[in-house]
Parts: sequence; C-alpha cells; structure tokens
Amino acid sequence: MILQKEKNGFSLIELLVAISFIAVIISVILTMNVFNSEIWKLNENKTKAYFYAAESLEAIKLVDWTELNNGDWHLELASNAWNLVANSELLEEKYTRTINIAPVERASSENGHVFGEIVESGFVDPDSKKITITISWLSGADEKNVTLETYLSRWQADRFSQSDWIGGSGQSEWSDETRFFNQSGGLDTTVPGIITLLSGFLDWNQATTTANFDLPGNFDENDVYELNNLAYLVTENNSSGSEFYILDVSDIHNPYQIASLNIGSSVTSVVAQGDYAYLSTKKNDAELRVIDISNPHSPYIVASIDLSGNENASDLVVNETELYILQEDDLHSFNISDPTDPQMLDKISLNSQTKELYLSGNNVYVATEDSSQELQIVDVTNPANLQIIGGYNLPGSLKGTDVFVRGTRAYISTENNGSGAEFFIFEISDPTDPVFIGSYEAGEKIHSFAIVGPYALLGTNFLNSELNVIDVSFPSSISEVSSFDLSGNVLGMSANCAVIYAATSSNSSEFFIISTEVSDCGYASNGELESSTFDTGSNEVTYNWISWSGSEPGNTDIKFQIATSNNVNGPWNYLGPDGSSSSYYSDAAGELINYNAHLNQRYFRYKLFLDSQANLQAPTLEEVTISYSTYP
Repeated sequence: MILQKEKNGFSLIELLVAISFIAVIISVILTMNVFNSEIWKLNENKTKAYFYAAESLEAIKLVDWTELNNGDWHLELASNAWNLVANSELLEEKYTRTINIAPVERASSENGHVFGEIVESGFVDPDSKKITITISWLSGADEKNVTLETYLSRWQADRFSQSDWIGGSGQSEWSDETRFFNQSGGLDTTVPGIITLLSGFLDWNQATTTANFDLPGNFDENDVYELNNLAYLVTENNSSGSEFYILDVSDIHNPYQIASLNIGSSVTSVVAQGDYAYLSTKKNDAELRVIDISNPHSPYIVASIDLSGNENASDLVVNETELYILQEDDLHSFNISDPTDPQMLDKISLNSQTKELYLSGNNVYVATEDSSQELQIVDVTNPANLQIIGGYNLPGSLKGTDVFVRGTRAYISTENNGSGAEFFIFEISDPTDPVFIGSYEAGEKIHSFAIVGPYALLGTNFLNSELNVIDVSFPSSISEVSSFDLSGNVLGMSANCAVIYAATSSNSSEFFIISTEVSDCGYASNGELESSTFDTGSNEVTYNWISWSGSEPGNTDIKFQIATSNNVNGPWNYLGPDGSSSSYYSDAAGELINYNAHLNQRYFRYKLFLDSQANLQAPTLEEVTISYSTYP
C-alpha cells in the first residue's frame, strides 16, 4: 500500500499577512534611514559649526591687541595675517559667523589698575577682553547655533631688578651699566649690593669702654638688642629671678635698669621691633615667646609658642610680618602680623645643629655645626614654602658660630681652627653659589660678631682681648685695628657706628658699653639717587608695580618716585602713586604704579629717597624691582 504525504501551501490570507509584514519592515527601515540621515546631517552641521567657532577662537589670538575693539566682527586672512572686519560673515551660503568683542569688568581698582574677580558691574579692565564666537544656521524652520567664549589679556609682564649701584648684578640692562645717573650728597654706594646713608667719621682706634653693668646673680648674658636708647638683655636660666632685662642706655656713661621679667628658662636670643620683643628660649613648651614692651617699665608675656619636640631654640630674626626661628636642626617660619598670635607657616630640616641666622632680602643665612656645610642658605620668598638653595663647606672640620650679611657679602665665624682661619667672607651675588673671597685667623673661637661700616667686631675667646676690631674693607687683606679686655666672653652684641653694646659671660660686669667717642659718627639725614635709564623696547607699555627689599629701622624711610618718557633724554618728571610729585611709593611688599601717568612711555627712571631721623641708624636698600608689560 502506498501512502502519499500531503503537501500544504500558503493560503491567500497567509500570503497577504506576509506581504503586509514585509511592507511594515521596509517602511520602518526606510523611516529609520531618513531619521538617521537627519541626525547625521544635524551632527554634521553642528560639527562644522564648532570647527568654524574654534577656528575663529584660535585665529583671534593672533590679532594685534590694538585691533581688538568692542563690537561684532569677522576675520579675513590677508598676506598671511588675520584681520578683523566689521559685522558677521556667511560661510558655505549657510553658516553665519559672528565674533563679539566686549569689555571686561573686575571687582577692584587702585592707582588706575583694575584687578580682581570678573563681575557684571565693576571697573572696566583695559587689559582684558571677552571674546564670544557664535555660529548660527537654519535647520528646517529652526535656527540652530553654537557658542564658544574665552578671555584675552595683555598682562604678559616682564620685570627688571637693580641690586648693585657700583656695577655688577642688576645693571646690565640699564643705559649706564656701571652705576646710576646721579646722586646727591649723603648716600653711600661703595659697598657692593647695597645703598645706604653716608656715615660720619669712624675710628675704632680711639674707642673706649664708657660703662659696664652688673646684673643680679652670676648668669651669662646670651644676647642684647639695642633700640631707641633701650637695651634688651637676656640671660641663662635664673631659678630665683629674671632672664629678661630692660636698661636705659640713653646716657652711655650711666646705664640703669628700668624693668625685668621672669621667663622661666634660659633665653638664647632677643629681637625688639615696635611694641614687642621676641625671644628664643630653652623652655620645652615655649621655645618662642613674645613680650609686650609698649611700656618698657612694665613688660609682660603676650604669646608662648611650643615648637615641635623638646629641642632648644637657639636664635631668631624678624621682619615686619614674618619671624624665623632655629630649633636644633630645624628652621621654622611664622606669620607675626598679629604679634600676640604668631601663626606657623612652614618648617624645614637643615640636617645639622643650627647656631645663628641672619635675614637678608628673600634669604635666611644659617651658621651650623655641620662640618661639611657650615653655611646654609634658605630661600624664604614664600615663607610658607622654605627651600634650601645654597651653602658652603669651609676647609677642615669646623663648626659655625655666627653669621652676618651686608650687601652682596656674607660673613661667617667658627670655633677655634688651630692654625687656620675662624672668620670667612663670601660674595653672594648668586646666593645659590657663594664664592669665597677672604678669611682672617683670629686665633681663638669667635662667639659672636657684628659688621659696622668697614669693620668687623669679633667677640673672641681670648682672656685679655675678648673683643677684636678688624678692617674688612679688602677681604683679601684683612687687618686688626684694635682690641678690648672685657673680663668676659662676648656672647652677643648690638652695634652701630658709634657704640657697641656687649652681652658677656662675666660674673661681675655682664653688660659693657664701648664707644668711639666721636661726635660726628652719625649718618647723614637724607640722600637722593636717580637711576640710569631703562629701555623697555616698546612705546606700547604699561607699568605694573614696584617693590623693594632692605632694612628700614625705626624713624628711617625708603621711598621712590617714577619718571617715564618716549625720549631717551627725557624730560623726566618724577611722580608718586597718585600721579603727583608730592607722593611716594614706600611699601616694600609692592605697590601698583599709577597706570595712566606712565601709559605707553618707552623709557623709565626711578628716584630713590633715603631719610633718617634716628641719628645712629640708617635705612639700607638691597634691591628694587619693577614690573612692566609691553605689547608689540
């Protein structure tokens, strides 16, 4: 029996359903293709728009600043340079490109300079522009656009400094590379790296001890600081009395005590500034102490700072807003804007036992007991970020005891070096690379020393000549001038051109006063110096700010005026921050130069004014810096 398998085909209905399904699929595919094509087209348009906007954003940076006037513009390329042309432009018969240049307003203004955050309503900044690039096009009935923004500024500042007035560092860019244009009487420009007031006659051969003073007990006096006819003395720990004393020394023949204060520990150094005295101590929980001396008859402690660890603090220095203090192998920095609440900024290890330090300009110079680097130099430009930048290894295995800096010379003393030198002089025009230029064999340990004029006053370990005066005018041939028997080692001293105030280890006469007894030793009361001419190289220039570094003791003054011209020969009209000849730039940290008074003046000079009403103290300028911006 043969079985035949039944063959089934599509019915008409099934065929119609299949055709309909295929038709739907084709329709969906076609619709998706159209949609994707539109998306692709939209993205293509947007990509091109961004390209055209980015092209303009980069090109406008090449346009001369003087052409960046406010309004709507477009760019055209001609002779390989981009030029701004008024109004918008049409690209590919489709894209409208507009470059809008608008003013920028900032929050603050001073001396014609505008600065601070960008705000909607403030002060118009002539050195900033807001650039907005807009690309628009039609997509069907809708207008599409993309926008890019940026800010352009012409504050590409340069700066120059002058740090020597006898030729050398800081002079090569001036019209007179050897010195300056002229100076009045009363100024001393003979020491490399500084300018100060001229001192009177000085002869340490005629010096004599005028007085001594016996403090209570038999404790070594570690340091002394004289300011405004008051001497501040500090001693080793006195378990039953004071370690801080104030003496009236207005009569150098008859000093007398007016106050004392129990610190509770040995005090290693003292510095007085304004209404406060700053002490470094051996007290474990108060290595730094601040004393209010506004009433010298009644001093009192206003701040005690516990440095990390239990090591003793050995020395400190201060300027107007910062304090630097040594503790064992560490250097600490503090902000003392509020002396009653010092704020620590940074700490750096010097990897050796530190002894003494000296602050000059933006550097702290440290004498250490590291036999491989007795002199170390720390950059304190940013007190919150201390950086070791230089040092020097003295011959043999020496230990540094004291350090001093004047101009571009650094001086360091050491312990006894046998048949070798204990006093060394370095040229520090480049503080990262001190250059040895001279030495002197004292024959004994030098505990402390000071530099006064051309002389170094050495406190030595000799029994019969504890204080030696040497002439260091020529570092390669140092000679002794005189010596003094003080019956005790000079552990600290404060000196000016006429008087030495000495803190000693004597048990019966811890404090000595030595004077040259010369009536005309004091400094000149004033002096002026006019710089040589500086060429900025462009008559499209603005002058930004002026700052300086140096020392400005009480009742002394350092100030500047500025003159500009488009003629190398002047005339030179010296003006201050308010644009008049009766005002002066006097803030060492920096002041904005009057913008409008010196705008687009190619050549520049400054005038320096030094003044002193302090008799035996003078201001000292070490460096002046001016910032300016040119726009070729």
